[in-house]
Amino acid sequence: MIASSKVTEQAESRWKLIVERFRAACILHREKRESESRRIIKEELPDLIKSWIKLLPTSLKEDAKADLRDMFTKEQSLVDQGMRLQNVFRETLVKRIIPQVEEQVAAKYRAIYLREQQKRALEVEASRKRPWVKTATPQATSQESSPKGRISISDISSMIDAVQRNDSEILANSILPLDEIVGTLGRANIDAILAES
Repeated sequence: MIASSKVTEQAESRWKLIVERFRAACILHREKRESESRRIIKEELPDLIKSWIKLLPTSLKEDAKADLRDMFTKEQSLVDQGMRLQNVFRETLVKRIIPQVEEQVAAKYRAIYLREQQKRALEVEASRKRPWVKTATPQATSQESSPKGRISISDISSMIDAVQRNDSEILANSILPLDEIVGTLGRANIDAILAES
């Protein structure tokens, strides 16, 4: 914003709101939420800008126009960088991290399943030595312990399917919201990261 001691705190606060709302409009546009973006541009920003200019001393009104142009350019650039960075992170999540996590979960369930099978085998062996003791069969246990909508501990393939059924793209997007990425770009140097992609 205009570097001047003549700018009031109220004008500074209004400027921050203008920047915030314009950034939101840019993000909404990039997320293909056009009607929301247009509403901010056409309904909110004109009134905010007019009220901000009224708060400035007359001598700074020309500088205000230049500040607005610079801010529009800077914010659009930040959102573009944020979108590229989000795509880099999403690709890393979807292609590398999420599959590794899925494999770790599957391996954990396989280990649990093997332990359960070994435990059952020992129980069956023990019941053969003591015929008077009744032991539940693995099939009976899995049917009893899996109410509708739940997966039995012995049904490994269903567990893996359930984990992988989650859409990796949706998961990545929920972890990497564009507005949060853009909000941190002003304080970060991401040119090196973007150059690698």
